[in-house]
Amino acid sequence: MRRRYTIWSTVVEKPRPLIRLSNPSYVTLKAMAKEMKRPMSDLAAEAIERYSDDLFWDEVDRELEAMTPGQWKQYRKEFEEWDAIPAPPLPADDWSGQERAEHDRAKATTRRRLVGRSGSSSRTRAGGPKASRRRIG
Repeated sequence: MRRRYTIWSTVVEKPRPLIRLSNPSYVTLKAMAKEMKRPMSDLAAEAIERYSDDLFWDEVDRELEAMTPGQWKQYRKEFEEWDAIPAPPLPADDWSGQERAEHDRAKATTRRRLVGRSGSSSRTRAGGPKASRRRIG
């Protein structure tokens, strides 16, 4: 018999809907929350946001791959016009390469330990192989 767990809402001011999870998902979420010292609801919300972003970029990839050469040329022309508009420079990244590498390594190690993922930072998307992204710059 499969057990299902319910994440109960603890916010009194504004009750939130409940979601039901399978036992393996609940155990994984609980372990991740304990390891990261964050509420399970925050981790679930973050996972949903990441999945939503993946779906968005998958759609962008499909649309870019479906462009004809004429459409691609028009797209690049418009992109170059936007690039030509003067704008203030973007702020510099405040992480050194070493700090970023250490952060990414620690994050990957935690994820691998909790859910048995590989050490690579790339991951396959739901429903298919890794999508190749066309560089736009």
